[in-house]
Amino acid sequence: MTLLASILMFCNASAQDGYYNSTSGNTLKWVIHDGDGNLFGYCHETLVSMAGGRDNARINYAYMFYDKDNNSVTGNKPFEFDVTIDKSNTKAYVNNVAKALQSGDYMPVGDLSSIPDNLKVGDNIRDTEIKVKVLSVFTATNIYNNRRVTAQETVTVPAGSFECFLVEDDEFFTGNGPFHVKTWIAKGLGMVKQIIYKKDGSINQTFELIK
Repeated sequence: MTLLASILMFCNASAQDGYYNSTSGNTLKWVIHDGDGNLFGYCHETLVSMAGGRDNARINYAYMFYDKDNNSVTGNKPFEFDVTIDKSNTKAYVNNVAKALQSGDYMPVGDLSSIPDNLKVGDNIRDTEIKVKVLSVFTATNIYNNRRVTAQETVTVPAGSFECFLVEDDEFFTGNGPFHVKTWIAKGLGMVKQIIYKKDGSINQTFELIK
């Protein structure tokens, strides 16, 4: 995937126990495998700050990305993402174009800003989109359609076993897609596992929580 084809899973800031990383300073770490199952790299997400509620959230993330040999992809300083949710409209701000280009293939995809706090199998979740702004220009729109909760199951990843809901959707990025995405999310934690499928049905990438 390219630059803004991989925009992160943005947190739902409306509750204390949603499907997101809600503790300031907490870091989630995922291992990434390519479509053949080979080690591709690692993504580390740290929640720097979160303020506001469902209609006026302001969230700041810091990301570090590493290749399969554990070498930093974007240097020694974290890559920062600023996210705003204004009346259910989610916008992401990227201020470092070079790091965005370097890190595109190391990011999970999706939009958790509109995931309800309480889920059950069979739920349909409203379609949504994320506007992406690089410096002062909106450059991309990411669209998430056909969103539904298809299973509740225990998922085992390197970090352990977690009770998760499986959310599936079809995602379109400016110049890319559609991708079919399966994301397993745990309450009070966030994304445990994600599989991104190409248009032909083959796997593009897999993310699994390691810490």
